[in-house]
Amino acid sequence: ARAVLAFLEACSEKQGGAARTLALTAARGRGKSAAVGLCLAGALSLGYADVAVTAPEPENLVSVFQFLRDGLKALKYQEHLDYSVTYDGASGREHTKCVTSVTVHRSDDGDEGKRQVVRYVRPDQHHSFAAAEIVAVDEAAAIPLPVVRRIMTPPGDGAGARRRLTFLSSTVNGYEGTGRALSLKLIEELRGKGADVRRAGDDAGAAVVGAGAKKGDDQIHEKRAEAMAAAAAQATGTPSRLREISLAEPIRYAAGCPVEAWLNKLLCLDCGSEDVLRLAGGAPAPSDCELYQVDRDALFSHHKLSEAFLQKMMSICSAAHYKNSPNDLQMLSDAPSHSVYVLLSPCAERDRQSLPDVLAVVQVALEGKISRKSVEAQLARGHRLAGDLIPWSVCQQFGDPNFGRLSGARVVRIAVHPSVHGMGYGTRAMEQLYRFFNGEMIDLTSGGGGDKDEEMGSGDDASGDEDDDTESDGASDDADADDTAGTPTRRILTEKIAPRKQLPPLLVPLTETPAPRLDWIGTSYGLTAPLHRFWRRAGMRLLYLRQTQNDLTGEHSCIMVRALPRRTGYDDAWLPAFVADARRRIVAMLGGSFRHVDVRTALALLDGCEGGASPAVPAENEGAHAAIEKRSGTDTGALVAEELRYVLTPHDLKRLELYGRNLCDHHLVTDLVSSLARLYFRGRFGADFRLSSIQGALLCGIGLQFKSVDELTKELGLPGNQVLAMFNKAVRKMSAYLRRLVEAEEESKLLGGEAREKAEKDVEKMGDVARQTLVEDTKEAAAEGNKSDTNTLDENLLNDKEIVQHIIGEKGKHLEKETTPVRKKTAPAKDKSHSKAKGKKSGKKR
Repeated sequence: ARAVLAFLEACSEKQGGAARTLALTAARGRGKSAAVGLCLAGALSLGYADVAVTAPEPENLVSVFQFLRDGLKALKYQEHLDYSVTYDGASGREHTKCVTSVTVHRSDDGDEGKRQVVRYVRPDQHHSFAAAEIVAVDEAAAIPLPVVRRIMTPPGDGAGARRRLTFLSSTVNGYEGTGRALSLKLIEELRGKGADVRRAGDDAGAAVVGAGAKKGDDQIHEKRAEAMAAAAAQATGTPSRLREISLAEPIRYAAGCPVEAWLNKLLCLDCGSEDVLRLAGGAPAPSDCELYQVDRDALFSHHKLSEAFLQKMMSICSAAHYKNSPNDLQMLSDAPSHSVYVLLSPCAERDRQSLPDVLAVVQVALEGKISRKSVEAQLARGHRLAGDLIPWSVCQQFGDPNFGRLSGARVVRIAVHPSVHGMGYGTRAMEQLYRFFNGEMIDLTSGGGGDKDEEMGSGDDASGDEDDDTESDGASDDADADDTAGTPTRRILTEKIAPRKQLPPLLVPLTETPAPRLDWIGTSYGLTAPLHRFWRRAGMRLLYLRQTQNDLTGEHSCIMVRALPRRTGYDDAWLPAFVADARRRIVAMLGGSFRHVDVRTALALLDGCEGGASPAVPAENEGAHAAIEKRSGTDTGALVAEELRYVLTPHDLKRLELYGRNLCDHHLVTDLVSSLARLYFRGRFGADFRLSSIQGALLCGIGLQFKSVDELTKELGLPGNQVLAMFNKAVRKMSAYLRRLVEAEEESKLLGGEAREKAEKDVEKMGDVARQTLVEDTKEAAAEGNKSDTNTLDENLLNDKEIVQHIIGEKGKHLEKETTPVRKKTAPAKDKSHSKAKGKKSGKKR
């Protein structure tokens, strides 16, 4: 009755102008669907014309439409006369006949032409909710959260968008599963008022405008500040946009039904009460808390204290995780490769008479140890076996079957007590768990047995073999003696299920537990900014980000891994290589599948790669760098000028320089931002080049996600002029770096250093060379030789005719005359043959 009255009260305030959301949550069998149907009947009587009802399937609304018709009947509406019912057109023996709409023709105000309708709309048909005045969402926890958000957000802005009333109804716990996604994510967002107050103040301030000049005389800024303060005060004092209603009294069961109580206790469905979640010891310092392993045989032994401790654990898991079902309890109890760890306060060892406060719960599954042939055979067929989530995903994404041979631990879930969220207990638990698997905790039971190599190929839990040695209840004394003598673990088929007389310790310190030999520790979760920040702080590195969104939460699933170098002798260069390859893929896909991701989250995914492909790898680790270069396929070092020519032309560099000097608009360089962003986020600008967080976010949003400046202004919450100013500084800094790179290359082409010194010496040697031709030089040398005294030559040389004739100059001619004998001049003899021929010619003429 309270739910119906609250809904009708909200419907009667439809002219108030404020958007309202009513969230109705309850356990199964409390009459949520009946309340929704009666509320919709009341809304029709108040004059609402268009009401949209949605649910995962039409079968979920059978009770809603049934009670809607009962409400109309109570309001004296007659079927076929005042209203008509429409059923779905599908038919079949296994098909349930469902109502899809109820149309009311009668009007109480005398307007016979008015038509009212309550219609079913599928959740994914967002355009069909545009004209609805009321939207009722039944079983909202079964609908993806992004879809629910879009349903609750009316299209456009203005008064029409503010008049919508949204009614959410969902089951928070039940034997089918729980709907914690609705309360942990969506309702938590609606509870905050800070965004509403800030938005109201901004809108009021923007409404105060004045003339373009003489704003000081009109006191525009003072008026704007007063309007913003008044609007913020009014928004703070107004009732919340969200009103929560819960139903506690059952209508399907009798009050205090023992069957319902037994079912809730058996499946830990009703474990979120304040008594169970109360912390007796307060909130100690995280550094004083220790992690313990929970013995599952003792936990599910039906002991009174064990049952109370189990209720505490499940209450924390149910309160912290959005998706819970009884299947999780079953997996926790008997899955052979799963183990449970709890973070306890420091008073756990001192107070042995009461249950210690559980601050965090960690569930871990051992994975890996898959043969290479099995991986190759499955990947060749395009299949993957069930289980081993991280090994199969990494092998499939990177095409490396060797990763399946490694063994590791996957954190299935980590839940922190809701009263101490954000206080460092989750980080402390992961730190202790990493040290345990890395072999940094001393094993006190076997003298360093932590280094013992425990095989995981059969999928047995690390502590399961030792726990089974304590099974003695309900068996013969001989069997007990055999067990204590150290015989092999009993088989499951021969195990006798019976209450035990001797139980193992429920909580075992990690220093007394032998750790398996593992190569990595990882996790898989839905990507959100807080979760990614938490796992990044725990030392995890991103290896895989799914392109499609989760059907329930609308989040992208991602896998993060951290290597355990101390526990394995395997070369751990694979992790930096996979990280570099994953980041290269994310950089390429931010403009496609991940364009809708918030720019802060996108920048966090690329954290650390702006200074290099793998900044965590030491420079002396040549094997890791070689693996990175081999897998990435490109050079991961700093950019060189020769490679820059293939990315940016000299004209492009000139445009960047003009924009950096504020000589052009940012649209002139928009086409170049993508190339700059890819170079920067792949570490090609060098390890010493850094941009601020805001500049990196703008470069990522504009260059990689292809978002406009207006979109980034809304996401970052900064003024548009400040966004453009920071973007200009980033482009100017990158342009200056590229200009220095080009200048350095041109300078390297000039002579310098040893080459310049050598060239200068060569120039000095050539300084005395006369600027004349070879002929001129020969004549000059001959002239100088004539001036010299030839008597200095040896007499034997002077008397040698053959040598004297080669002497150059006038002296040579003189000596040649002196040594050459004078010959008499005689007339040349006539040629007889010539005379005879001449005589013949003359005879012929005659």
